[in-house]
Amino acid sequence: MSCGSDDPCEVNHVIINDECVPDYIFPEAEDLQNGDKYYHKKFGLIIYKDNQWTDERGSVIEDLEIKTD
Repeated sequence: MSCGSDDPCEVNHVIINDECVPDYIFPEAEDLQNGDKYYHKKFGLIIYKDNQWTDERGSVIEDLEIKTD
């Protein structure tokens, strides 16, 4: 399976549960939406939820910084 070519930017990604998940590259905080998923080398699948990063079990990841400006 490969990710679709809908996005003109080719980004590094992994496939988790048949879903393309982009590699985490410190996204801008204002661009994040609840439910955004990324793959992080240390933490695996991470999900942005209520202004926090969580792992796939829903635990908040304290060590992951969010860029604010």
